[in-house]
Amino acid sequence: MKEYRIGKNEAGQRFDKYLFKLLCNAKQSLIYKQLRNKNITLNNHKAKGNELLNIDDIVRIYMSDDTIDIFSAKKEIKRTTNDNLNVIYENENILLADKPYGILSQKATGTDISMNELLIFHMLDAGMPKEVLNTFKPAFCNRLDRNTTGLMIAGKTLSGLKTMSELLKNRTLSKYYLAIVNGIISENRHIDGYLIKDEKSNRVRILDNKTDDSDYIETFYTPLAVKNGLTLIKVKLITGKTHQIRAHLASIGHSILGDPKYGDIGLNKKMHTKRQLLHSYEVIFPEMPDKYRAISGKSFTTPFPSDFLKYFTAKDMEADNG
Repeated sequence: MKEYRIGKNEAGQRFDKYLFKLLCNAKQSLIYKQLRNKNITLNNHKAKGNELLNIDDIVRIYMSDDTIDIFSAKKEIKRTTNDNLNVIYENENILLADKPYGILSQKATGTDISMNELLIFHMLDAGMPKEVLNTFKPAFCNRLDRNTTGLMIAGKTLSGLKTMSELLKNRTLSKYYLAIVNGIISENRHIDGYLIKDEKSNRVRILDNKTDDSDYIETFYTPLAVKNGLTLIKVKLITGKTHQIRAHLASIGHSILGDPKYGDIGLNKKMHTKRQLLHSYEVIFPEMPDKYRAISGKSFTTPFPSDFLKYFTAKDMEADNG
């Protein structure tokens, strides 16, 4: 028999959902059978599985320890020599990190090391018990393309995950990007349109008019500096759809330098640029409740991206008028 005490990261969810995560290798039908037979109890009472868990609830599983270990065993993530997380800010509930070039936001296959794995390694190194991962996974709430760098926002606790995800969903968190684009831009501009995604090719198209399967998008940008036919711009992402910035800018003739999918291939080769020069640079939090007072109304930025330095410097950003 093993006993588990519900903590803050498990509370609030259905009992059966908790058990599915805890006993991840057991069939759901088996778990429900064990509930019916009272081999799994909640606060020493028979449970159906639809109960909502509270902090300090006691779960008891009346199976052999070996059986429980087999049902709850998770595949170990192999660490590498380069698995450090570049942390910009961290508190009890959230973490901001600077994603490097070539790292996935979320893994696509079982063997990938993504930003989520780096976050878990970071928290384990800081003393988080490995057992926590049986029922709760800290994770990043926003995504960046593999070859886009910059700020990502993670929830270290269930509260952090829910709060940050809600900010992103409601668009109350302001997100700004830096990009180097083809052509000369001399004034601020707000552009909108409709985006449609082709799942097979993993490409999107920008339309002027709405269709049944398109999404409305908005993008605002400010030119910061112009050199050699290129413009450094600061982009405010108003909506956040797949490849929005890349495709939206390309649709008005200002593709991002180095973009292999929506960019000017000839210019990319001429400039010897191997990845799109798009960087998630800044986030500004709205007014937050007391629990998140430390970040309420605060702005967080990353250093000026090193691979931009071939074309522009951090001083070129002084043209930013907010």
